[in-house]
Amino acid sequence: MQRAFSKRTRRRWGFWLAGLGLAVALALLAADRARDWTLQYLQRTGTQVLLSRIGEIRSWLDSYDYLPFLLTQNRDVRALLLYPNQDMGVRVSRYLEQTSLVAGSSGLFILDGNGRAVAYSRWRDQQDFYLRSHRDRNYFTDAREGQQGRRFRIDSDQLQPAFYLSAPIYDERRFIGAAVVRLSLALLQERLDPGVPWMLTSSDGRVFAASQSGWLQQPFAELAKESRDIRLDNGTRVSLWPSRTGGETMVQSVQLDDLGWTLSIQQDAGAARRNQRSAMLLTLGGCIAFALLLLFLRERALKQRLQRQAQQALANSEQQQRDIIDTAQVGLITVDEQGRMRFLNGTALQQFGLSASLALAQPLRRLLAPSAGFGVLERALGRLGQRGFAPLIGQEAVGLRGDGSEFPLLISIRAMKGAHAGQARYLVTVIDISRRKRLERALQDANETLEAKVEDRTRELQGMQQELLQAEKLAALGRMASAVVHELNQPLTAMRTYVAICRKMLQQPQLLSESLDEVDGLVGRMAVITSQLKTFAYRKPERVEAVSLLHAIDQALALFRGRFVEEQVQVDFKPDIADDRVAGDSARLEQVLVNLIKNGCDAMQHTEAPRRLSLQLLAEDGWFELRLADQGTGIDEGALDKLFEPFFTTKQIGSGLGLGLSIVRSIVRDLGGNIRAENTPEGGACFILRLPRYEQVKKAERGEGKADS
Repeated sequence: MQRAFSKRTRRRWGFWLAGLGLAVALALLAADRARDWTLQYLQRTGTQVLLSRIGEIRSWLDSYDYLPFLLTQNRDVRALLLYPNQDMGVRVSRYLEQTSLVAGSSGLFILDGNGRAVAYSRWRDQQDFYLRSHRDRNYFTDAREGQQGRRFRIDSDQLQPAFYLSAPIYDERRFIGAAVVRLSLALLQERLDPGVPWMLTSSDGRVFAASQSGWLQQPFAELAKESRDIRLDNGTRVSLWPSRTGGETMVQSVQLDDLGWTLSIQQDAGAARRNQRSAMLLTLGGCIAFALLLLFLRERALKQRLQRQAQQALANSEQQQRDIIDTAQVGLITVDEQGRMRFLNGTALQQFGLSASLALAQPLRRLLAPSAGFGVLERALGRLGQRGFAPLIGQEAVGLRGDGSEFPLLISIRAMKGAHAGQARYLVTVIDISRRKRLERALQDANETLEAKVEDRTRELQGMQQELLQAEKLAALGRMASAVVHELNQPLTAMRTYVAICRKMLQQPQLLSESLDEVDGLVGRMAVITSQLKTFAYRKPERVEAVSLLHAIDQALALFRGRFVEEQVQVDFKPDIADDRVAGDSARLEQVLVNLIKNGCDAMQHTEAPRRLSLQLLAEDGWFELRLADQGTGIDEGALDKLFEPFFTTKQIGSGLGLGLSIVRSIVRDLGGNIRAENTPEGGACFILRLPRYEQVKKAERGEGKADS
């Protein structure tokens, strides 16, 4: 029987496949015929359009044939060529201008026997036209040989294609010049109907006129590189080009032998594709309709058998759903509008330790014990069967087993679709979370232990941090003490020596005075050292005033004038600002500038002369920026971050305490500005000092005063 059924199936499939092959063959044949007929129609239409376009082009050119001969007969033109003078040239140019306007040409001009223009219709706006020579132009050579010139060329100066008509001018039999008419092909482009796209190609294969600007100056071969030629059933060949819209266009061309031009038109071949598609669809539609008729008769016979199979599948599905519900890992309970249980699956009965006979028709509340979230659950059960009922999802509660023991659970209540015997039903989902609660308690205990350990470790780290801060303070104090001791030790030793000398020179006042002067100098040096420490701890001034930044720079530079000359240092400073007032005090501002200039000179001590110190002052919105750059060896990258720290210095011991730049930063901050250092690409160092304008500070103070009031 199976063998017979298989044979019948193969025969049925063979029948349908044969019918499908026949339908496809008929559809392809109809589509090919429709496409060929459409292309033949487009070819005949294109031939008529080509003939019409050729007639329009020749008519346009013939309408200007009389114009060069008209110019040759003008007496003023002959007189200008025989007796050239400026007045006659202007007169003829005006005549050409009027004639060009009436005739609608692009330009008229008269050439003498050497090919130089002596009159031009556009003499008002193209005076340089008279400077060009036309001796080698083909339209002039034609006229010089006694022929009527009809030449096409692209002007190199205007890059526009034009057609030239020329005629010779004779004095008796002597050639004295030529009359030339220039016709811009833009006039022809405006005259031809753009309804059917067209293009004109010169003898060198380049498009010089077209209805679409994108084709101009393009090689025809480049435009046709993706084309393909096909032969139609009537024996003609047509060329198909791809279009920008994804379809195809049919291009037909004809050559104008006397002009050396090729005229091409382009027609949309989309109609051929549409007709091809329509013919295919109609053929396939007829075949499909016939097949549908056969299928309808067959389906009618199978309808009853399918209905029986569907009923059997529905029964199997219902049984499968019941099996899934009974074996689900969560408890499923259905309740009615009064909250009485109507169904419990096996998992729910196992969770609560009940039998179906004891649980059915009982209120759901009996399975729940009062707990923290019982109020929310009670309100949800009270809204069963009412319009204000909202689903309850994932509410924690406590369940009661049949033996009286309790267990934590997650309960959800949702309305079921449809109604049973006119009453709404609700699905209650119950998940036992006893194991999760045990894990949560274990995790909480672990977190508490971890937090205690973190607090102990934090206290240990804080203690270590305090110890590190104290060690850093002691290290800074040690560096300071070492520097101060070294700086003060030499003056004190010298003072003891000079005091001993003074005791022995009490009888020689002159020598005693010189020794006392040396002692006074040493005391002054010690005062400078201690004054740096005092300035390091200087407090911010309570009030600021307007200070001239340029004056402070001049004062600081004046202090180093002798050193500049001695060390051959060139100062480059050219200020160009109107208002140079900053907020601060002049003494501290000069101290900042002196420190920066001194550092720049010190950095260039070991470089070759001449040495250059550059100061550049820039004015910004509310700020002044002073850039002081030297040509020294620069600053190590590791020292840039520590450069402004107290007692940090890159100089040798005895050359300073390392407080200069720290004092500079402290003063600049007190004045409301900032300072930074960087290396220049040339190899030196540059300090950038930014100070606020005096007006900006006063505005801020007035704003603060208004806010305080």
